[in-house]
Amino acid sequence: MKFISMMLVIAMFGPSVALAQTPPQGEIWRAFAQKVDVGTRVRVRLDDGQRVVATLIEANEDGLLVQPRTRVPVPVQRIAYDRIESLERDDARGVGAAKAVAIGVASGVGAFLGTLLILIATID
Repeated sequence: MKFISMMLVIAMFGPSVALAQTPPQGEIWRAFAQKVDVGTRVRVRLDDGQRVVATLIEANEDGLLVQPRTRVPVPVQRIAYDRIESLERDDARGVGAAKAVAIGVASGVGAFLGTLLILIATID
């Protein structure tokens, strides 16, 4: 009986002691944000569900200073670290229309020239 009661006490209080030793979420985001270069595009998800794609202006002790990337210009916003649910770099590097056209033209020209060289080489 004594063993069971001891195990019950450990089961009840053990996890709370372990959880108390983890750093606050805001401290984790502060450490991450200070490693991100100023001018980097970031994607921030807040605790109220709001999502912001912005350019990082400054990461200080109080929070992030960001310029949201919107269709209509908006003022710079300060976001407290405690409100951040997730923070990540936004790598929006994709293949644009001009780049896709250039790749298509280059491969077409290459195929044409390759076929032309093969035809010239086979003429005797």
